[in-house]
Amino acid sequence: MKKTFWLQRFGLVVLLLAALLSAVNILSLSSSAKVVQLGNAQDTPLHSRATYEAAASRLLAKSVWNRNKITVDTGGVGRQLLQQFPELSDVSVTLPLVAHRPLVYIQPAQAALILVGTGGAFIVSNTGKALVGGDSLAALPQTKLPVVTDQSGLKLQINRQALPAPAVGFIQEVIAQLAAKHFQVAGLTLPAATSELDVRLAGQPYLVKFNLHNSDSARQQAGTFLATIAQLQKQNQVPAQYVDVRVSGRAYYQ
Repeated sequence: MKKTFWLQRFGLVVLLLAALLSAVNILSLSSSAKVVQLGNAQDTPLHSRATYEAAASRLLAKSVWNRNKITVDTGGVGRQLLQQFPELSDVSVTLPLVAHRPLVYIQPAQAALILVGTGGAFIVSNTGKALVGGDSLAALPQTKLPVVTDQSGLKLQINRQALPAPAVGFIQEVIAQLAAKHFQVAGLTLPAATSELDVRLAGQPYLVKFNLHNSDSARQQAGTFLATIAQLQKQNQVPAQYVDVRVSGRAYYQ
């Protein structure tokens, strides 16, 4: 009976140790993160997935508390990644049920344009926030975004508002309306101390002046310009300096 009793006790201890080791194994967490991008495929992040994974892995490895699924600070890691990479609009860290590699889901902000001013060049999101900056246009990641020259002397900072969101939408709408009629934009300028957007067209001697303050009428102002140019073409006329459509429903040219 004694032998059977100790064998049962020994078997129970082995079972408990096996359960404990299994639990430790399941709860253990690797500091090597895997990044998964959310959102539309065209919302391309400004950095490679490897860059985000390396940053997330460094943050996870900083603390011993991040080595298991119970004490890991997923919220803190997500917040630090957002601070480090302003071009991301959202970051969430999730833990696998059985596997050991944390999953980092990233949502890239939608880059809309490049704003160039006295302080350098900045990629700006569709919400108007400065995402990435450099001393010059060449220092930025290679993108096909429209370039806007700011002459106001505004001091821009990364992760701060560079332009109002409606102004960004206005610029995008103007470019789209002109492109639909095969007008290629060669330059975009925000003059100092005005609510004006000046658009230079490829192959044309004139620029087009838009009222940026009236952000709801981008389509209307572009339509006024297109109608005016169509009429002038019928008369074999080409403006030498500008077409001004800042007054609603009217166009002035010189």
